[in-house]
Amino acid sequence: MSYRKFIADAMLGKLARWLRILGYDTLYFKDSEDWKIIKIAKNENRIILTRDRALCKKAEKSSIDCFVVLPDDEIEKVLFLLSKKYGIVLEVNPDSSRCSECNGVLEKLDKNRWRCTKCKKEYWKGKHWETITEILIRARSMKDTYGITKDRGGKQGKRNEVIENS
Repeated sequence: MSYRKFIADAMLGKLARWLRILGYDTLYFKDSEDWKIIKIAKNENRIILTRDRALCKKAEKSSIDCFVVLPDDEIEKVLFLLSKKYGIVLEVNPDSSRCSECNGVLEKLDKNRWRCTKCKKEYWKGKHWETITEILIRARSMKDTYGITKDRGGKQGKRNEVIENS
């Protein structure tokens, strides 16, 4: 897997949890100022995930990659676009997943149970596993629905817009 690290701003907690489940080191702060997000992203080589275009412009000035999530985009579409742009794998491997709450590394307890080494939260393959699988199937299938990409401005930090095929 191509290893990417992310930092999500206050508006994208759900996306941060999804990336952690997929095994990507993703920082998330409920309250954080733009300068702090930019500093962390630069120091730790993280991609900024945000709905704030002004934050992306600031990140561009510091040569930091930034991905703008549009307010109306469903999680499946956002995951698909991140997969397309950054090569993230849309498959869950619990042995390489991270804690959805604190971003800690999970340790395997038995065949279907894991525990966060940091906050000690336990995870298992329950009913929620079906929902996770269904959402990832829909995200992967978007490559059939969306095809041609059109760059929104062409500069680093701009997100590609996906245009539906007619």
